[in-house]
Amino acid sequence: MNVLARNMPLTVAKGKVYCYMCTHTVEADVVTRGRHRTVKPGQKCPRCSAPLDSGYVLQTAQAA
Repeated sequence: MNVLARNMPLTVAKGKVYCYMCTHTVEADVVTRGRHRTVKPGQKCPRCSAPLDSGYVLQTAQAA
């Protein structure tokens, strides 16, 4: 990890995440550090109860 990225603050926001198990886009908490976005660990898909740890982040809610 880049030295500058470690000093960036973490922000948590709602976002759209693709669930690989049920192939649907669901809403989940997304952790952002700089430009890097990941799903907050320990969350489960509301549709199929599969872990979203490896889910692909499609969109993050941002203020205009």
